[in-house]
Amino acid sequence: MVEYTAVGLFLTGLALGASQCIFTCGPVLGLYVAGTTDGWRDGLKATLIFSLSRLFCYLLLGFIAGLSSVFITGILDGHDFSFYVWILTGSFISLLGALIILGKDPRLKLCRLLKRHTVDDSTKSMVLLGFIIGITPCAPLLGVLTYIALTAKGPLLGMFYSLCFGIGPAVITPIVIMGILAGVVPGAVFKTPRIYQFFRRMCGVLLLAYGVRLIIQVL
Repeated sequence: MVEYTAVGLFLTGLALGASQCIFTCGPVLGLYVAGTTDGWRDGLKATLIFSLSRLFCYLLLGFIAGLSSVFITGILDGHDFSFYVWILTGSFISLLGALIILGKDPRLKLCRLLKRHTVDDSTKSMVLLGFIIGITPCAPLLGVLTYIALTAKGPLLGMFYSLCFGIGPAVITPIVIMGILAGVVPGAVFKTPRIYQFFRRMCGVLLLAYGVRLIIQVL
């Protein structure tokens, strides 16, 4: 029974990683990598940190689901939790976009401080973004966690089931390839530094617009 459940969750994760996750996570990750990194190594590093942070979030949710089905579904399906998490997600994405637009040396001290701990430090920003995206409620995730909560006999089995599911959307996904290409293609296409910087700022504009759109949809 455990084996069949694990395989089913793994296949579900693969299907989501190759479909819905591309349209939800792909634009955010691609724009961030294209607007901040140089080369495939930086793009791969940012993408893997983002993906592993999402996977950690799934493991945490699976652990909680194994403890209490009522608790995990009650929280994630609650209106207040969903509202505030989506607002947080949109705000953080907007912040990243705004800091990319400001360029290397923002005038305001606060902007320089925020930039140093986000855009200039892809590890921190990708850990935060990956975790926020991972915990953001969506219908497939709620369905998977409900199923795990009903079938897992304990938190450790819940974590195992979440790992089987999360490998698909977080690790074995076209988003990894997208992140690598986003780190390579812009530098190869835009040879002039001024044009390259303009392209990066446009990535920031689109990222800002994407975050604002998320906030407006929730409101």
